[in-house]
Amino acid sequence: MGPPLQITGSLRPLALTLALLVATAARPTQDASGVSRNPASGSADRNRCLSLANTLYSEATDLKNKICESQNICDNSTMILAENNLVFPNLTEQDGCFHSEFNKEACLIKIISNLQEFDGYLQFMESEMTEKKSRAELLKVTTADLALALNNLMKVADPVPTLNPTASHNLVLNLKSLEKWPRKVALHLSLWYYIKLMEHTIRIIRYMYPTNDSA
Repeated sequence: MGPPLQITGSLRPLALTLALLVATAARPTQDASGVSRNPASGSADRNRCLSLANTLYSEATDLKNKICESQNICDNSTMILAENNLVFPNLTEQDGCFHSEFNKEACLIKIISNLQEFDGYLQFMESEMTEKKSRAELLKVTTADLALALNNLMKVADPVPTLNPTASHNLVLNLKSLEKWPRKVALHLSLWYYIKLMEHTIRIIRYMYPTNDSA
């Protein structure tokens, strides 16, 4: 495990909020069959996942908007579409995450896997966002927390293989080897696709565990 994450003053209440979210629920225990003894649909687990996903969505959106302002790379840039030859983790109809063929377990596995695959892109963001590195690093750490929290919602423990760190390392090297403009485009698109994944995650949690609240 690496050194503790150093939180700068620019993060203000966000760091405390995320710390409280991470500490609210312990990982459920398992019986001999590997099945969680805690109810997978518990409101505490659901609310924690939803809180983490909403926080990550807001943070990533804010970072993307600041990049738009400072680097003039925004969603409506036709140049971005023209130069987009990157492949990002995404959801398809076959993943069981859409209403037509919804499959809770398969969908959760895919979302957790996508969150893990984003690790390399989040490391790349850290290296590119020097003025906002602490926020990018917090985004990466909290994404891992969300993946773990989502895993607690599943009936069978630890069904998703841990991503090989070499894959993330190689992805970071490939992205950093790009020329200046394609590297900026990659940064913007990394945030854009990450935000889309958070939108899907929020929608899916609410669909699996509907409530009358506005969380």
